[in-house]
Amino acid sequence: MAKSSSFTPVRRRSVEEEVYQRMREAILKGELEGGERLVHEELARRFGTSRIPVRDALKRLVADGLVDADERGVCTVSHCGIDDVEEIYALRVLLESHAVARAVEQIKDNELAELERLQEDLEAAAARGDDEEYVALNQQFHRQLYDIADQPRLNRMIHGLWQGMPPLTPIAITDRLEQSNQEHRAIIDALRRRDASAAAEAMKQHIAAAGDALKDYVSRKGRKLR
Repeated sequence: MAKSSSFTPVRRRSVEEEVYQRMREAILKGELEGGERLVHEELARRFGTSRIPVRDALKRLVADGLVDADERGVCTVSHCGIDDVEEIYALRVLLESHAVARAVEQIKDNELAELERLQEDLEAAAARGDDEEYVALNQQFHRQLYDIADQPRLNRMIHGLWQGMPPLTPIAITDRLEQSNQEHRAIIDALRRRDASAAAEAMKQHIAAAGDALKDYVSRKGRKLR
C-alpha cells in the first residue's frame, strides 16, 4: 500500500469520522489508486486506531462509491474512468439545472448578494492561482445555491453524485477557471432577473462544460482518475 500524507495518527473529531475523512481525501486526491487493496489491519496500524473505526469508515466509503467490497469482504479502491464521468455529469446536468430553476422561485435579495460575494472570492482565488481555495469556494457556491431551492431529497441526490467524484476540474484543468467564472456570472445574472429558464440553461452549460473538460483530461492522460 502506497504511503500517504493523509495517513497520520488521528487526533480530532470522532475516530470513525476522522478515519473516513482522511481515507476519502486520500482516494479523491489519487494518493490511493484504483484497484489498490485496503487491508483493515494495515490501515488501523497506520491511523493508530482499532479495526472497528476502519471497518465502519470503509462501509461509508463503499456507500459513497469510492471503495468496492467483494463477497469475502475484501475492499479495494474503486476505479473512475470516462464512462463514470459521463454518467455522473449527465445526471448532474439534469438535477442541478432543476435545482437552480427552483432556487429562482425562492431566492431573496440577501441570498443573491451572498452568492455574488462568493463569486468575487472565487475570482480572487483564481487570480492568486489558489486552486485549493477555488475548489472549496466553488463547492460552497453550488451548495448555497441548491440550499436556496429548499428541496432536501434533490439536495441529497446531488451531494451523493459529488461524493463519488474527485473535485479536481479546476486543479487539473487550470484553463477552465476563467470560463467557469464566466458561467457562474451567467447563472447569477439569470437569478438576478428571476429567469428560471435562463438559470437552468446556464447551469446545464456550466456542468456539461466541466464534464467535457474532465473527459478530455482523462483521455489525454490515457488513464482513469483513480
